[in-house]
Amino acid sequence: MHALVAAFSTAPLAFVGWQVARGLPVAKVSLLLVGAVVAAALPWLSWAAARASYRAKVDDVAVHVRGEAMPWRTITAVTVEKTARRTLLRLTRGETSEIVLVLSDAFAGRLEPRDALAAHLAERGWLLEGDHIRRRGAEADGADG
Repeated sequence: MHALVAAFSTAPLAFVGWQVARGLPVAKVSLLLVGAVVAAALPWLSWAAARASYRAKVDDVAVHVRGEAMPWRTITAVTVEKTARRTLLRLTRGETSEIVLVLSDAFAGRLEPRDALAAHLAERGWLLEGDHIRRRGAEADGADG
């Protein structure tokens, strides 16, 4: 999907190139050229911002996201929510705290480090299989979506 949006956003740049090829003076299209380059870069800038905001850090004590940390031993529920654009992993500690991780996004790709996150969750009895989560020895949780 991201490639389609990126290709569509290059249309103004292609138009400017066509105008220059037809012989329109470059001085007349300079502002148009700058606007076309900015329009072509927008999908890539949003992609980079999304990738930076979806980063998670995993260590032996906790999962860290956007300055928040949730210790592994305090996680009481893990669910997966699917939408048309994203697959979200919700880590919940009682009724007091929740961290939402983006497992996959149509524009930004997949969460990193996914394998380390899955290994730590598995140690605590939560099996992350593809875009589904289940408690070890129980039926799938959060698979309805």
